[in-house]
Amino acid sequence: MAISNGEKVHPDDVVNAEKRNVYLKVSILNILEIDTLKETFTADVFYQARWREPKLDGKKGGDKIDWSSYWNPKIFISNAISQKDHDKWCLLQTEESGETHIVEKSRLVATFTESMELALFPFDIQDLNIFITTELSDAEVGIFEDDREISSVHTEIFAKRQEWKIYEFVHFTPKDLTQEYANKKFKKPGMHVFCSAGRKPGFFVWNVIVLMCIISSLSLATFAVNRSKVENRLQLSIMLVLITVTFKFVTNQVIPKISYVTHLDRYIIGSTMFLYLVAMWHAASHAIITDSTALSDVDQYAFYAFCGLFGFIQLFFALIVILSGSTRRYRVNKTLQQYNRKRADIMNSGDIIKTSKTGTLFKKNAQDCL
Repeated sequence: MAISNGEKVHPDDVVNAEKRNVYLKVSILNILEIDTLKETFTADVFYQARWREPKLDGKKGGDKIDWSSYWNPKIFISNAISQKDHDKWCLLQTEESGETHIVEKSRLVATFTESMELALFPFDIQDLNIFITTELSDAEVGIFEDDREISSVHTEIFAKRQEWKIYEFVHFTPKDLTQEYANKKFKKPGMHVFCSAGRKPGFFVWNVIVLMCIISSLSLATFAVNRSKVENRLQLSIMLVLITVTFKFVTNQVIPKISYVTHLDRYIIGSTMFLYLVAMWHAASHAIITDSTALSDVDQYAFYAFCGLFGFIQLFFALIVILSGSTRRYRVNKTLQQYNRKRADIMNSGDIIKTSKTGTLFKKNAQDCL
């Protein structure tokens, strides 16, 4: 039983409703923009919902159909915040057995909200999620992934290929919503449909990390200044610290204000702490050690120690990037393998869509859905 907008839900109506299964297929035709700062992405999306309609069994392709007189699952995308184009149409799909399905197809260009996971930035992999749900309760409709047609993501015309790598899979995760019902017995079914995009870190590696590495290594050059000119050593060290702080402000402009640190934050903070330790050494050693000969020897040992510390920081950061991202990459690659197996099963299946001899889809008589 479909529920129109503004109509109240009576518990008996929901309990006694005839439940139908709806099967979803989603094709992400193009991803136009991924905005990390605003935590949104813009995509051209095609999705279709298929459900059984016994009243249309034996219906001829040339018959005129009033779609508004038949049951509709009221499918929509809930995390789309703006839509540029949206087309919707319906058609029939009749199998050899005579069973008929209504296929509702939609295509839209929209901007979707997405909570970005930036702990691994700029080596992160983002799930670009589209949440499809219905206005009906789970007592009236069940939402499932279509096992006859494979969902897909198209990467050939991806506009941001220089910045992102799109993994060629679409994954479905069911989720029920309860917040719109006072009684938890009445829930709305939904489906998270997402693909994954891995950031290409080259820009940040060359323009931030490599430059930060050079700047922090220059602090070792301050040991070349005569030990007696401590004010010159401090001037150079503090200047390098200020340059590092400037880099930190620049990187803050490309990511949202989040309550946790990213890999890039860790590297900049580590480099800043290294510069701070060098500056403090120049200031404290002159005050603590008064003997010039002993100070010269200790200063040379300190130089070797700071060289080792600098190398350790670079190696430690590289290990963190590799190890922390391995779990995420493994999960994405495992999902990709599962998708490839599922696609192979569907392509090799003998009943992908076995339709009647009169035609597969009655497209030329399709009418707009109401």
